[in-house]
Amino acid sequence: ADRRSVLFQSNSHEISGMLDVYRVGVDGGTPMPVAADRYTTEYFAAPSPGGDAVAITARANAGSQWWRKGHSHLDESELWQKTGDNYTKLTEGGAKQMWPMATADGSKVYFMSDRNGPQNIWVMVRGQQAKQVTNFTDGRVLWANMSYDGQEIVFNRNFKISKLKTSDGKVADVPI
Repeated sequence: ADRRSVLFQSNSHEISGMLDVYRVGVDGGTPMPVAADRYTTEYFAAPSPGGDAVAITARANAGSQWWRKGHSHLDESELWQKTGDNYTKLTEGGAKQMWPMATADGSKVYFMSDRNGPQNIWVMVRGQQAKQVTNFTDGRVLWANMSYDGQEIVFNRNFKISKLKTSDGKVADVPI
């Protein structure tokens, strides 16, 4: 979001299988840890527009097993926001919740969740409970990503690229 750095996940530290989130400048340099809890895997991060906070997916194996179809306790993850050294829990466990995406004004975080069964896009307005945006009854929502202006979210669903307009919640397949 700050257009100066890129966030990525890596399992390069000493605990095998654990993912952490790092930041590196767009021109290169030394990657610096953003979320590197020693005993919690953290992945699929999204910076806030001002760059002062990062929404991350944490816990479970969903980061390395995103391809798994159906619900499993192994994939139950949570969303957290990290601001400075402070963590704030955004969602409870009990569901696969991934690919957090903050709007340009920072007032909302969109994400994928299977908390009501099928995978759908959800939105959490700051200070409120999360609400389901899409109403898919089957299939998976994968690799969701928001446009810079926050007007659209693109994602893979049933081997197609789909686009969600955040203003009205309408979904359309993208012709390829």
